[in-house]
Amino acid sequence: MNIRFYSLALTVVAMLSSCSNDEGMAAGGGTSHNPGDVAVSLAAAGLTRASIESGADGLFETDSIGVFALASGVLPGVSADGGLAWATDGGWGGSTVLLDNVAANARRSPDATHTDMAFADGPYFYPNDGVYSYSFYAYHPRTSNVEATDSTRVAVIRLTGKEDLIYGKAVGSDPEAFSAIYFRRPGNEGNVPSVHFEHKLMRLTFTAQPVADADGQFDAVCDMAIDSVKVIGVPAEARLTVADMADGNEDGKVSFDWADKAAMEDFLLLDTGDRPLEHGDYFMQVADGKPVEMAVGQGIMLPVPPAGAGQHRYQVAVTLRDRLGNVYHGAPQEVGLPGGRAFEAGKSYNVKLVVGMGLDTLSAARQARRCAGIMDIVEAQGQ
Repeated sequence: MNIRFYSLALTVVAMLSSCSNDEGMAAGGGTSHNPGDVAVSLAAAGLTRASIESGADGLFETDSIGVFALASGVLPGVSADGGLAWATDGGWGGSTVLLDNVAANARRSPDATHTDMAFADGPYFYPNDGVYSYSFYAYHPRTSNVEATDSTRVAVIRLTGKEDLIYGKAVGSDPEAFSAIYFRRPGNEGNVPSVHFEHKLMRLTFTAQPVADADGQFDAVCDMAIDSVKVIGVPAEARLTVADMADGNEDGKVSFDWADKAAMEDFLLLDTGDRPLEHGDYFMQVADGKPVEMAVGQGIMLPVPPAGAGQHRYQVAVTLRDRLGNVYHGAPQEVGLPGGRAFEAGKSYNVKLVVGMGLDTLSAARQARRCAGIMDIVEAQGQ
């Protein structure tokens, strides 16, 4: 019996779902040190849900946001001998670093109308007699591995395929924004800094569908299940430029080492709740004589490979398991878009696994080798 991986079809599904731009995200709160102290508060716009668990209303929860508040200018009429070097000096009034990778948690509001965010270790406040205005930077997932200089912050993040890497910043246009003085000006009380988040990764999702044998039957193939799916050759270390004082265009840029093949890893497709796939849930199915296309797993978040001829290409490897426990390994196959089109951050692409059966007298071992040679890529359709 010959297991046949007929094709691997890639389809651009849609932009990763985004929440309404008026979804609010508040940070800070709590008890002030002194009456009149101004607590640090934030709002989020353009926040997307993707692999971060969210409901139909687009609201989400996560405990892994890192927040920076770094000096962006000297307040009008104030003298600052230390300039704008982002070195934490421990002082409130003169500190150029107000928040340095502070952990924040996002939660659905009690009335389920927006997402609240609070710092994990309590509220923070602007200096009352401050020297600087501040800009805000935030990212997910938070890491403790941050490279800091007097003019940059770079987060080094390990990826496994589960993480939805997002980034955003809030930079004020007023020379006093953002500071305690700014928020004490009449009319500025509600001008909360709004962090505009965006995706930094792409996503592959997977579906599987059986095809009939030479006699038009599905009986044999319906004894086969998807056992595992993995993406081969993924750079697992992301270097996210959180903030660059010299060049704001560098803020939010992510880099990966595409040349070090030995350091790349294989990302395994997981099920809901980051559980391993249970093959018993993914046997091929037929309804009313027609093949059923089923979703497999929760998708894999991936760095966007460089565009252009000769650049890195991801490979997908699929393993099947029959009802007797026999395992069949398909050969890794490249995944790409037709016409040389490039993958894009913030988009989700569906890989369709089409599986069928043929009859022969090969041994199980030779069947596995034979399978590995007949899996191919069907030209993708974009949306």
